[in-house]
Amino acid sequence: WLMQFTSTRNRELSVKFSQAVKQCIPEDGGVFVPSESSIEDLRRWIYYIDENTSFRSIAGTLTSAFIQDEFSPIICETIATQAFPFSPVVTQLDDHLFNLELYHGYTGCYRDFGVSYLCSYLEYTQKLNGGNTVFLDFTNGELGALLSKVLHGKETIKAVVVYKKGTVRGIADEDLVWNGGNIYPVEMDGTEAQIKAAISRIFADKEFAENHHLSVANTTNICRLFGQIFHYPYSFAQIKNKVDSDIYYACDAGNYATLMAGLYSWRFALPVSGFYLPAT
Repeated sequence: WLMQFTSTRNRELSVKFSQAVKQCIPEDGGVFVPSESSIEDLRRWIYYIDENTSFRSIAGTLTSAFIQDEFSPIICETIATQAFPFSPVVTQLDDHLFNLELYHGYTGCYRDFGVSYLCSYLEYTQKLNGGNTVFLDFTNGELGALLSKVLHGKETIKAVVVYKKGTVRGIADEDLVWNGGNIYPVEMDGTEAQIKAAISRIFADKEFAENHHLSVANTTNICRLFGQIFHYPYSFAQIKNKVDSDIYYACDAGNYATLMAGLYSWRFALPVSGFYLPAT
């Protein structure tokens, strides 16, 4: 079995995980998603894990399930171990409510998990197989600050982070490329929408993007989204022996990547009865 990935705009397309991560955006302009025919039922494994199963172990096992024909289980475990020197924490609020704390990472934000996993995957596999990656992303500050921390000491990844003029923050001098770091900060005039449109035009030049090894560190990249999938089986393992009723997840408002990660976990057979998502 090997999980395959297709495009939201072309279901006939089929690529491996590594290609979906590196190429990041299909040529048709869609988004890479797991192919329905290749999603595995992980039910037996999900029921085996419990509150003693570490977050790293869950991440490593699922990584192996995603890409088992591309890398060995040992390499998959190493990717997860290097990605997660931190872990979510599940606290019990009362007899029926539990809270999944995702602020124990580098910057105190849920995205720490996805970005760290993406960078660990790229760094380790590129050291094995060669190659390099340059992230090109817009940021209001948080993503740039996170990339500066995650990419510290990385050898095969750099990031061009684009800010609205006057909003650069969260980057130390040693993080900058000209001081030996991995971050190129770029300030641009214009609105957020105009700056994102300019970045999209760069990616639209497929030859340029490929020649310069461009990718993104946002949830358009399936690898970053998968880093957030691990939250769900981990939290289930933490509470499975404490509840005997349906389980619902209440997601934060407006963050549909969190919901998408939960829906994929459900497709992998995680016992979930539903999701609550406040929205306007």
